[in-house]
Amino acid sequence: MSTGFTPPPPEHQQLPVRRLAVVGAAWLVLVVAALLVVRWGEWWYAPVTSAGFPPALGAPEVADVNQRPFALEDGAPRLRDAQQARLRTYGWVDRDAGVIHLPVERAMEQVLSAEEGARP
Repeated sequence: MSTGFTPPPPEHQQLPVRRLAVVGAAWLVLVVAALLVVRWGEWWYAPVTSAGFPPALGAPEVADVNQRPFALEDGAPRLRDAQQARLRTYGWVDRDAGVIHLPVERAMEQVLSAEEGARP
């Protein structure tokens, strides 16, 4: 044998069952202890009496709600009518700058006629 050589340590032929059992038991004890601490905390911080229901539960909220009835709500139809009217009529967008709006159909006709004139 050479003087500087040390053989590797012997390999175990079996699993260290005793060590695995001890680690598993320690882990189980730790989990049970944690669960007991959580249960104790729930018991310690639990309210003495339940909160119950608020006294006004189920009472009508006539003056508390700030909502208009749906039958009176006509903002969306009026807005849609104004937008449709703008799409169908002529008018000024910016009079000082000379910018106008015109009906969609007329604008489409102008674009198509310009494209037909530009084709060879």
